[in-house]
Amino acid sequence: MSRGTERHSLVVFSPSHHVGSVRRLLLLPLALLATLVAFPARGADDSIARMSRELKNNEDFRVRTQAALALGASKDKRAVEPLCDGLEDPNTTVRAAAAAGIGKLALGGAECLKSRLEYESSASVKTVIEKALDKVRSAQRPAVTPETRYYVAVGPTTDKTGRGGAEIDDMVRSALEQKTAALEGYVVAPRDESATQAKAVTQKFKKLKAFFLWPKVMAPEYSGGKLTVRLEIAVFTYPGKAMKGTIPLKLTMSDMTSADRATENDLIKRAADSAFERFAGNAERFAQ
Repeated sequence: MSRGTERHSLVVFSPSHHVGSVRRLLLLPLALLATLVAFPARGADDSIARMSRELKNNEDFRVRTQAALALGASKDKRAVEPLCDGLEDPNTTVRAAAAAGIGKLALGGAECLKSRLEYESSASVKTVIEKALDKVRSAQRPAVTPETRYYVAVGPTTDKTGRGGAEIDDMVRSALEQKTAALEGYVVAPRDESATQAKAVTQKFKKLKAFFLWPKVMAPEYSGGKLTVRLEIAVFTYPGKAMKGTIPLKLTMSDMTSADRATENDLIKRAADSAFERFAGNAERFAQ
């Protein structure tokens, strides 16, 4: 396949039963964890190893669940790997406990959470994974300081691809958040941040310029041996949500004789990256 081509323009407007049962199961073992989570200073290594073995090998799902929660309460980064393995457990309660444990640790594990989220069949476990992913990302997010110039919130992606689920949203939002976090002077707002919380941040730092980016991905187009992906980012003030402009972007890949989801995903990610670069290059104009 030949290299994709990029076309874009910039428009700036001037100012003018599952959830309940998992929750109960996750809460119940917490009362039973005293002997599991109160690791002595000596033997912490043995405790992590023991809980990891229990999570991996014990035949009783209740023991595996408690082991996952104990690892999550250990405050030890070595617990991340066995908890990530626990996301593959055949029992939904254990998988939920493993995800909750990763979120409680907040010491890594975002990639394994994202990977599991793509094919997790249980809606209740998906909910726990999503919350854990937000906690891990929040822990890795730098704090806003007087030196921070831009505070960027990324909204849920409007998905017109017809795929359904959260695949496109997670792909695009993750790409935009990673691009934001990689730039000096930029901080990404938490996904679950309320308007009140956002206002508290922006009022505390008067020179901070805050934006809300709302991405939209259209259905991939196959025509004349080419694949075309169109992505648009609407730019708003934050938290006020006054529209400031749009960044439409189109990427095309030639020599495409049949539908190819992997190539579609690659173009969508590249389009999100390019669109954000366009935004960052014009942030001062949007702020006017």
